[in-house]
Amino acid sequence: MKNNVTKNEAFYRNNLRKVVIETVLTYIGAGFCISIMTVFYNSIGMNQTDIGFTQMAFTIILCLLDIPMGYLADRFNRKKLNIIGDIGVALTFLFYACAQNMYWCIVAESLLAVFMAMTNGVDQSFIKYNCYKLDPSGMYFKKFNVKVQTSRYIVLLIVTALGGLIAKFSMRLCIAMAFVPYFIGGICAFGIEDHDSKIVSKNKNIFKDMLCSLKEIVASKKTRTFLYANILANEITHSQVWVFTPMLILCGVPLEIVSLGWVLNYLMQTLGGKISEKLVKLDVTKQFIYPILIEIVWMFILVIRTNIFTIWLFALNGFVHGLVSANMMTALQESAGDEVQASIVSIASTGKRLLYIPLVYVINYLGNIQLQYALVGVIAIFTPLCVILYYKLKKQ
Repeated sequence: MKNNVTKNEAFYRNNLRKVVIETVLTYIGAGFCISIMTVFYNSIGMNQTDIGFTQMAFTIILCLLDIPMGYLADRFNRKKLNIIGDIGVALTFLFYACAQNMYWCIVAESLLAVFMAMTNGVDQSFIKYNCYKLDPSGMYFKKFNVKVQTSRYIVLLIVTALGGLIAKFSMRLCIAMAFVPYFIGGICAFGIEDHDSKIVSKNKNIFKDMLCSLKEIVASKKTRTFLYANILANEITHSQVWVFTPMLILCGVPLEIVSLGWVLNYLMQTLGGKISEKLVKLDVTKQFIYPILIEIVWMFILVIRTNIFTIWLFALNGFVHGLVSANMMTALQESAGDEVQASIVSIASTGKRLLYIPLVYVINYLGNIQLQYALVGVIAIFTPLCVILYYKLKKQ
């Protein structure tokens, strides 16, 4: 019996190791090009409004496919969708590197949305399943989930710095480089074993069955509240990233070292992730509200005064993201059953995208008038929503 337990533990640890390698690789790919994407868009004739429109197109398609793909993964085969998605994203980045105008970018963003919908939530379901097999109490999952997120930030930081060096020679090469980690991650995904529970069909009509599953997942008041917390905590740091590079340039930061601003951003994400490891035992209310307050304060300062010194406060955007990302997701995953883990992550992702669709357009439209207006828009939209949710979490 003891040998059997040891073998089982070795299997789950080995499987978890493969999941971590794959999830880190497929998280960092865009890091090669994120710091130069705004400049690349400008180089092919796009302005801030065009960028917002392109991102909105990506988000709409992802919203339409995210939940159905999560349902298909939970019901049929998480592993196959994960492999197809990873390799599909890799090939799409090669296409993206050849973009000549906004229409090329829309096609590329649309393909990215299709393939990312296939993989979204699958890695998180793998992590929870294997962690709970090693420790049914759930504490190992809480700590491990945050450590995985921190590992992503660390590698992303390195990749972003490397992308800045490559950008000196070619922005298109930066975009094409995203192919490498995604493709390797797709190959690694072949070795991941999935023995987690699957959704049991309750209706012969697959669409009705999916809707039935969706209703059951969000029927819990606790799950809904954690879902809202996950959405707001992540999206308050999202849409304004598109004005970061222009604001750095506006403040006199040379283009060749703009990538250092993104490196600092990811360094702060790593720091936020490290600190969040120490906060896993705090109640969700505190894990939510403290980062939100930090986010609002730094944006308010930049609205009042933006210069070569204050612009670096933008790095607190990454710090806040690092604080909330893993802990909010952990709380949400723990509120849902094992058989719907990919689905609950997909629902959260769809909720974020539904908020991001109008938000990214409005915020970039405001930024096109004056960059600081983008931050004003974020403060005005999120402050009342976060206050309301704070009181809901306290009641919960």
